[in-house]
Amino acid sequence: MSNLTISPKLTNQLSGTELSFIQSHLHECKIDGVLCAYLDARMLPCPMPLLKAKIALRTMNDGESLYLIASDKNSQTDLVAFCQKQGYGITDWRSDVKTNNTENYFHFIITKNTGV
Repeated sequence: MSNLTISPKLTNQLSGTELSFIQSHLHECKIDGVLCAYLDARMLPCPMPLLKAKIALRTMNDGESLYLIASDKNSQTDLVAFCQKQGYGITDWRSDVKTNNTENYFHFIITKNTGV
């Protein structure tokens, strides 16, 4: 069970659909912390999810987390390698989405730790 909470500031920024989406997927994440940013990078080709994550992380404080979802399979490799290099915490998982075709969505919780 996750003890990851959504910050009030982020709650106010999200639409009801986005908030419900995030809450429905947090049970798959087994980390503690405060989710302060959300980035929907589905349908963006590599390296855009990584570039957008870098920009979002610049404005975040140590200990804050970013929830990013992407559909490009290369994002998983790129984001994990980036986080390891930077010393950021990362939890990732995949979910299957059944539509016309089966797509994989890659979920990431990235926790900024610059004091490592």
